[in-house]
Amino acid sequence: MNQEIKNLEFFKEIFNTLKTGVVIFKDSEIVDLNDSAKELLNIKDLNENNPYYESLLALVKTKENNYSKQLTGIVGKPLTANLKLIGDYSLVELTESFETRLGEASHELRRPLTNVKTLVDTLHLWGAAEDPVARKKFLGQLHTEVQRLTKLVEELLNLSRIQAGSIPLEIHQIALKFLIQETIDMLEEQASEKGVEIINNIPDNFVLVADMDKITHVIQNLIENAIRYNQPNGKVIINPIQNKFSFSIEDTGKGIAKENLPHIFERFKRFNKEVPGTGLGLAIVKSIVDLHGGKIIVDSEIDKSTKFTIEIPPREMALPPGA
Repeated sequence: MNQEIKNLEFFKEIFNTLKTGVVIFKDSEIVDLNDSAKELLNIKDLNENNPYYESLLALVKTKENNYSKQLTGIVGKPLTANLKLIGDYSLVELTESFETRLGEASHELRRPLTNVKTLVDTLHLWGAAEDPVARKKFLGQLHTEVQRLTKLVEELLNLSRIQAGSIPLEIHQIALKFLIQETIDMLEEQASEKGVEIINNIPDNFVLVADMDKITHVIQNLIENAIRYNQPNGKVIINPIQNKFSFSIEDTGKGIAKENLPHIFERFKRFNKEVPGTGLGLAIVKSIVDLHGGKIIVDSEIDKSTKFTIEIPPREMALPPGA
């Protein structure tokens, strides 16, 4: 009996780490739904009082294997629901439609493209190129917009590849303290400009088994954000979590409003327009952690702090002979 409970807990853990939303029905009754389904539907639970319940139930009642339909609702974006029949159970897979992702990307790309066109027109059509002072000014602005556009496209491509699982993990044993210190050294000038102190409390013997390049991206993004959104003369503190393969990055910044917390890992979500960014950084961070089978948790208090906790589960790796 204990083994059955362990197997069930193991299944639940896998079920909740799936990137695809899954809702399980049996005889038109909901058995369970995973965390990805709750996130896509923007709900905590699914019952007859939920606007999605009837449309999902109607799909299940078709009893047509691999039958798909579009769902729309309070999330304000279409979802694709695909029915799978397995024995007595009906599984509904939920994914964001291609149109949603394309529309979001097009919207975000339009602004820098419009700015580039305006600057080029000013230089080419309105004679600004003939004035050395104006030319230097507009070329500088053009350079900034092209850089922003390039970064946005690169991050979109990276996010798509990671979420599609087309980027393999190259697993290594990582001395986390020294990896974090390299990032701190790289961001030292940015921190100094704002008077932010970065404290690395990770012990020397803390070893993480993960993809070094991808975990570096996670650490760099979170520390950089902690500097950007911090108070002047604030702190960024990196701590190990006892008895777990995890660590936290905490700042003494302005915090995140409670109603915004469920949405911070969504693509293009930016709650402080005064700070430059693409709105893709945290989406990429979460996708990388998901790729490792891990978890990222955020806790925040307005005008006090924001803390990101990253947990990467232990895994076995083959070591060379004599290592």
